[in-house]
Amino acid sequence: MPQLDFSTFVPQLFWLFLSLSFLYLILSRIALPRISDVIEERKDIIAQDIDKAKALSSDADQAIEELDIKITEAKSKSLELINSSRKKILDMNDREKKKFNEEISKEVKKAEDEILKNKDLAMSRISEISEDITSEMLSNILPGEADKKSLEKLYKDIN
Repeated sequence: MPQLDFSTFVPQLFWLFLSLSFLYLILSRIALPRISDVIEERKDIIAQDIDKAKALSSDADQAIEELDIKITEAKSKSLELINSSRKKILDMNDREKKKFNEEISKEVKKAEDEILKNKDLAMSRISEISEDITSEMLSNILPGEADKKSLEKLYKDIN
């Protein structure tokens, strides 16, 4: 192998030094600055993205807080609306119930008055009806006709 031949070792070292120096110059002057520029640009882009993310995160947090406030306000308004509606409905229900109870009371009073009127009428006519029935029965049982005046007197004596 020619690499291990010691007679050509010094020229190989010279060319190695020259090749590595040339490679170092190319890398240090051209490639490494470009790579470092790309790395710096990426760092800047990443830093900008992180800043944007922080700004968006704070905006999102603020939006969440505003949304929570609006939700709380909406809940309180809806509870107020529900309570006022419930109160209106209960008031309306109470008015209707009172009106209905008044109508029922009037109808009951009318019915009671009519019952009392019919009772008084029936009680006033009961003596007349009983006299007619008694005279009819007596005329069927006894020969001859019973006198109405004597029957009325007899009925009054019994009562």
